[in-house]
Amino acid sequence: MKILLAGSTGFIGREVLDQCLQHPAITSLVALSRRPLEIENPKLSVAVTHDFLQYPADVMEKLEGVEGCIWSLGKAWMPNNEQAREVCVDYTMVAVQALTAMYNNHAGTAAAASGPNETATGHNNNKKKKKIRFVYLSGGAAERDQTKPLWFKQEYRRIRGTIESLLLEHAQTHGDIFEAHIMRPGMVLAKEPNLRDLVRGLGPSVKVDKLAAEMVRRVVNGGGRGTKRKGEGEGKGQGKDDSEAMTGFVVENGEILSAK
Repeated sequence: MKILLAGSTGFIGREVLDQCLQHPAITSLVALSRRPLEIENPKLSVAVTHDFLQYPADVMEKLEGVEGCIWSLGKAWMPNNEQAREVCVDYTMVAVQALTAMYNNHAGTAAAASGPNETATGHNNNKKKKKIRFVYLSGGAAERDQTKPLWFKQEYRRIRGTIESLLLEHAQTHGDIFEAHIMRPGMVLAKEPNLRDLVRGLGPSVKVDKLAAEMVRRVVNGGGRGTKRKGEGEGKGQGKDDSEAMTGFVVENGEILSAK
């Protein structure tokens, strides 16, 4: 399975990168980055871009065959609202549109090469098409209701909520090829105990390796195992498997699931 990762140099993204490279189902990983990565691994290639609003031919060539994407680009808070909107909303949606266009082009080429129900080799083509799984790292305080009064980080939380809504809308209008998974963790803690996280861990929190493991699991397998519907248990994660260790919300194509 070939995966695209954006945001591979951050605290969470680096852990996701490491786990992707270790996962047996992931055979190829493309890191979208502004600069080369100082990592050597036969699974890893880097698509260097200086503008996340443009996907030139050389970048699209490296994305050929991508089946899933983990988008962990961004920060917990950005004080410049204009910059935050560009990074959170514009960068993300340009990537989504590029991947969707690539899938649509492949579908059109396959349809032109065969009949309505048969492939060029004579096999039936009615089986369910593969979807690209897009796993987006949001935040526990993101707010999709743009009219709701907020007490802190008001505009940034609305911006994060805006991209969530856009991703879910895209999943609805392109449901045959696109699947959205939105991760809403609380505080993200280091793998090893430390004094700073003793306080941060008192509230809704998850360790970075558990968060990364759930993101990787979702891009490989989709949703399902270990999730609970809203109201069936929320709060600090102490579950036995990766999905139960999540805190906050996981949103999958418009259905809100909470992880215990």
